Amino acid sequence: MWGSGVVQAPRCSPANHIFFLKTHKCASSTVQNIFLRYGYRNNLTFAFPASGNYLGSPHHFHTNMLPKNLVPAEGKVDMFVLHTRLNPKQHTAILHNDTIWVTIVRDPPALYESLFNYFHMNNAYGMQLSEYSAQPLEKLTALPRYVGKLGRNQMLFDLGYSDNLSVSELRHAIDNLDHHFHLVMISEHMDESLILLRHLLCWTLHDVVVFTKNARRQEVKRTPDPLTLKILRELNSADVILYDHFLARHREAVYKFGEQRMADEVSALRSLRDEYYDDCGAKEVKGRDSSLKFKEYSGLVSAYVTDNNTNINCVMMSMPELALIDTVRRHQKTLLRVLS
Repeated sequence: MWGSGVVQAPRCSPANHIFFLKTHKCASSTVQNIFLRYGYRNNLTFAFPASGNYLGSPHHFHTNMLPKNLVPAEGKVDMFVLHTRLNPKQHTAILHNDTIWVTIVRDPPALYESLFNYFHMNNAYGMQLSEYSAQPLEKLTALPRYVGKLGRNQMLFDLGYSDNLSVSELRHAIDNLDHHFHLVMISEHMDESLILLRHLLCWTLHDVVVFTKNARRQEVKRTPDPLTLKILRELNSADVILYDHFLARHREAVYKFGEQRMADEVSALRSLRDEYYDDCGAKEVKGRDSSLKFKEYSGLVSAYVTDNNTNINCVMMSMPELALIDTVRRHQKTLLRVLS
């Protein structure tokens, strides 16, 4: 069970201090699940709001967004893994000096399509995504951000910047992000990114096993036509430059890691994931299926039920984001009462 023939743990000290900026619709819920489970198992503290799963956005993060009863006495948390809007000085103020900074990016047209259809933005904009190619770019650029925080150049917005930067401002922003983040994962290369993550953090392969979270089922995904994809690239041109930069960084990291070594570790990770899937008795269902104790945000996404409900790791791997955050937040409240 779980671990025969997998890659051995590295000879280093596992990282317990992590900042993960959770970008919208970039498979970030999948990565977040890894961090929440690890922190729970190791009694680590998180930055949490009193309820929900946001700390900032559309406003930039500020430390005063944190309820005092959820922050350790020394004023520092071990992990920050929620949706937020980057504000480096304020984020740094509640993080340990040795915190490792991580985020994840996705191909911008695919991100925007997912954002648009997941949040039903057609209701706010009065048109379908398939109608975008018939609109002037100036009209699309002028569309307001949905609920103040969702729209074009979404990754740059989540990372704290305006969605309308000049070329020189964009280059400066990317340089700053390169400086702050130790790893920028790539959604389309998730397993490779997880291997890079696990080595960066000095974690075991078991630590980065995860079931895909909050992802739309294949049968409800819509592939935009070529004209729509073209206009989406133009509409999100700053995010395209950002994504291309970090995709090149990823490819460079894989090359330095060793392409065959990476292939071997990805294979081991996938085999281990299959073992967990079988041993947990995991079954994929619709996100709002009546059999689910904890339902996903949307019926468009996949969710999981498990036969092995006595194994807390199996249960937590199958839980949707909000339910898992609530579980870990309750655990933290108990932990902080014990420590006080």
